[in-house]
Amino acid sequence: TTESRSIAKGSDLLAQSDLRQSNILSDYERARAINIEKNNARLRALGLISANEERKSNASAWGLEEKSSNIKRKPSSRPPSEGCRKSRRLLKLSSEISENVVTGGNEEERQEVIEKEREAIVKECREARQRAAMEVARLGVESAARENPTATYEHCLMRIRSMTKKGLINRVRSIERAAGKHCVIKMAIFKSCLQDENMWELAKLASEALERLKGLQSPP
Repeated sequence: TTESRSIAKGSDLLAQSDLRQSNILSDYERARAINIEKNNARLRALGLISANEERKSNASAWGLEEKSSNIKRKPSSRPPSEGCRKSRRLLKLSSEISENVVTGGNEEERQEVIEKEREAIVKECREARQRAAMEVARLGVESAARENPTATYEHCLMRIRSMTKKGLINRVRSIERAAGKHCVIKMAIFKSCLQDENMWELAKLASEALERLKGLQSPP
């Protein structure tokens, strides 16, 4: 019910608040989690991560495990098909996709759920980037590039379309190694562009690198 979901959400928020005030996390871990939250808020406002990505990243930063659904499904009367794999690792599902993939369905049903959630991520981020672009447009052309880092988004898309898979992997690694002042924004743009181009395995690689970078520094 709506009421029970609200209570569960409130419990999660309370648990996160208690964890922040407890001594479970070291000073370094707390500082890292705070940096991640700040970067996530910035990236979400720019349309470079979705609400789901922000929520998962914040939960992971504070050491909170996301609870799976309590809905019980009737066991299938059909015997499992030969070679059926239910492990997310074995299925090679992207880390951006939520855990509500139907495990009792067939491969076609699982793929349909994955595709719908991927489309939702891309659509949400695109709309947020459009809002950010409209907002900075009021500042004038000269201020746009300075105030809106996503001004380089189209340029990044063009580069991705012309690069090989090996080149894209090397680009992810080079951004992380450099760890410059704007590395978080650069990696987030790269990750989002890969998602736009339906390169989800490479986007997963960029997402993992992005999580490591977000804990290193606050937004510029």
